Amino acid sequence: MPPSSRRAPTPAPAPSRGWRRPETDQFVTQELGARFKAVREAKGLSLAALGEISGVPAATLSRIENNRMSPTFGVLSRVMAGLGVDWGALLHAAHAPAGEKMVSFADPNEGESTEVRGSRARVLHSDDNARALPLVVELTTPHLEEVGGLNAHLGEEFCFVLDGTLVLHIQGYPPRIMRAGASALFDSSIPHAYVAGASGSATVLIVSQRPQGFPRSPGQPAT
Repeated sequence: MPPSSRRAPTPAPAPSRGWRRPETDQFVTQELGARFKAVREAKGLSLAALGEISGVPAATLSRIENNRMSPTFGVLSRVMAGLGVDWGALLHAAHAPAGEKMVSFADPNEGESTEVRGSRARVLHSDDNARALPLVVELTTPHLEEVGGLNAHLGEEFCFVLDGTLVLHIQGYPPRIMRAGASALFDSSIPHAYVAGASGSATVLIVSQRPQGFPRSPGQPAT
């Protein structure tokens, strides 16, 4: 009589779990949301008022402030423009004592870092007294819509490709493919955007030149 075969018991299905944003992304988004809210309230702006100024719907602003949404760089840039601040103010810029000349040093890997969808930005120096704001940006998305489309802000902007391939979009110009060693300087009031090129990623040094009279801290008016 042939030996009887036994079927292995079917394992119980694992309990379903809903999608959850990674903890590091949650922390970064929460930090950004809290800082946006603090600056908005310091300026006495409601969500509706900031929405009208920035062009970002009040419902979207509320989701950012309450850590319910990871915004793109384009959305962040429009909100910062509406608030009259830049990355330096958003990431707790240093304040030099009155009358002291600005000098800033940074060791390798130092600086305030922020991650948003498809990109990571590290502000190397963010002194309130400086008109130049240098950032190292790591881009991992080739899609323009994923970085929030074209965006404009007052001042001038310089970019230098450190690694990989960058595609620089500037309104009115064909997309510019830039490889390591290439650079560009342009009026940043022209809508523009950075995305990764064919290599799949790009590391770029970006230096934004703040316009004369740019507010040096949240709530401080331009001169």
